Amino acid sequence: MPGIPDHRHPARSLCAGLALLASAHCAGIVHAQDAAPAPAADTADPKAAAAPYTFTGHLDLVSRYVLRGATTTYGNGAPLGNAGADAPESSRPALQWGLDLAHESGWSLGYWASMINYSYRQLGRSYSDRSITDFQSSRSVENDFYGAYSGKLAGELGYTVGMTAYYYINGEHANALETKAGLSYGPVSLNAQTLLNDVVWGNKGDTYWTLVYTQPLPYGMTFSATAGAYTYRKEGKYLGTTDTLTGTACGPGAAFVVNGCFAGNAPVGKAFRHLTLALNAPIPGTPASVGIQWILGGKNRFGVSQKNQFLASATIGF
Repeated sequence: MPGIPDHRHPARSLCAGLALLASAHCAGIVHAQDAAPAPAADTADPKAAAAPYTFTGHLDLVSRYVLRGATTTYGNGAPLGNAGADAPESSRPALQWGLDLAHESGWSLGYWASMINYSYRQLGRSYSDRSITDFQSSRSVENDFYGAYSGKLAGELGYTVGMTAYYYINGEHANALETKAGLSYGPVSLNAQTLLNDVVWGNKGDTYWTLVYTQPLPYGMTFSATAGAYTYRKEGKYLGTTDTLTGTACGPGAAFVVNGCFAGNAPVGKAFRHLTLALNAPIPGTPASVGIQWILGGKNRFGVSQKNQFLASATIGF
């Protein structure tokens, strides 16, 4: 998100991990029923089953952290750049990590985290303290805690319902809850993630839509294509057309972004956010993999165009 004096922010979730190619927000959920069963050890019983759950983890290094296609700015005018608490979440290499636990019944739990190259604490405080101009001190760490249930409706048609809680170390007016609902058929999934409260990076009711295609390739590689779009609630406590702290409406050609009314585009009700093409490849004989992404930028919540961006990642899984 940008800060003062020209400040703009994301509609978050969940998704964002470069190292895991998945349709969910950030870290992907591996369902036990989709994994190859482990061979039974030291048993003569041919019906001996693998454990009913799977546990996986990962540590990633990404070239930068881009959230849901926001490569340039979250705001309503010219981009501030990352130093001003603007997109991307990290304009420099960042560490990310996560854990996932899935049960064969369809239940799953997970945790995903990332370094961020600015401070959500400073950004949140700037709502009521307009003298704040430093958004680089007390840089934040995003923490996503999520749970879901996945099942089958008929044949290859499946569904997922779940929720994500966002908690920011060094954050203020940034923690949030977001629901998730999705349908899948073969390699294609359609997901909707809806924000449940106003925060400095989004308005209650904002919904992030993704259409994801995933295809295994030879040599253990995976290709995925993700089209992301948003439907926005135009008015919220921190983003809209009224300075909610003072109760003052912004003038023509201006919008309220966390800590003031700024000249530029007005809020939009919907926007295509990005098309992301990703390729992931394991490094044979190791628990590591490498990935690349090409993000074709769409527009943010104020209709401001985002630039195209190439990203790279390296992952160690366990």
